[in-house]
Amino acid sequence: MTQPEPIRVFDSQGEDYTRAFQVFLDHTDQKRNAKRLLQGLVDDLPSRKVFIDAGAGNGDVTRAFAGAFDRTIAIEPNTHLLTQLQRAVPQAEAIGTSILTTSPKAQGDFVLCSHTLYYIPAEEWLAHLERLVSWMSPTGITVVVLQNRGTACMTMLEHFFGHRFDLGVLADTFRAKHGARYDVTTTLDPAHVETSESAAAYTVAEFMLNLLPINQPPARRDVEAYVASNFATADGTHRLSVHQDFLQIRARQ
Repeated sequence: MTQPEPIRVFDSQGEDYTRAFQVFLDHTDQKRNAKRLLQGLVDDLPSRKVFIDAGAGNGDVTRAFAGAFDRTIAIEPNTHLLTQLQRAVPQAEAIGTSILTTSPKAQGDFVLCSHTLYYIPAEEWLAHLERLVSWMSPTGITVVVLQNRGTACMTMLEHFFGHRFDLGVLADTFRAKHGARYDVTTTLDPAHVETSESAAAYTVAEFMLNLLPINQPPARRDVEAYVASNFATADGTHRLSVHQDFLQIRARQ
């Protein structure tokens, strides 16, 4: 009996991943909303000497804020993305090692880790957050960004893989261990994907499912049915929530 066609499993260095990510960007306000919120945090900093972007990817977010600081350090262990980062932000000090093996030679007034924890085992999240905070200047801020656990995207991940990411658990764990030294807050920033094209909605769903390592890809027809049942609206468009949590940590003054 012929097996049903599975969804694609993306290689983060491949063209399929790049194209799918662009489809997501073309139909969401997530990036725009995130940059607006982050800009407000940057504007409120008492000092803007050093920006550290951990998991900087292709440098898109790094480039948006590098100009506000005297010095930018960008960390990206993926060699393909590191090359793109160096082209996008040539003035940044690019480091091609992991967060836990990196020791920047400066304290960051703004330490950012945006949408990186998906690719790190949950049992290592606290160690990574503690490392990020250790790079922070006394008057700086550490910000970790991840999709909120209650989004339509996270509900879909749980439906197909039995798992959803939860930044709130990390915030609570860090607060319980270090709350005497740091102020820990989380801000929810609403965002959506919206498209009139069913093919684009499916591509976004496929891209989002690749946030997790996929050993047994679900059938394409099952994902298409899920998209039609859960993301289609009465007016013929497709809409799903991709709200973001912004975990913010500052040293108590």
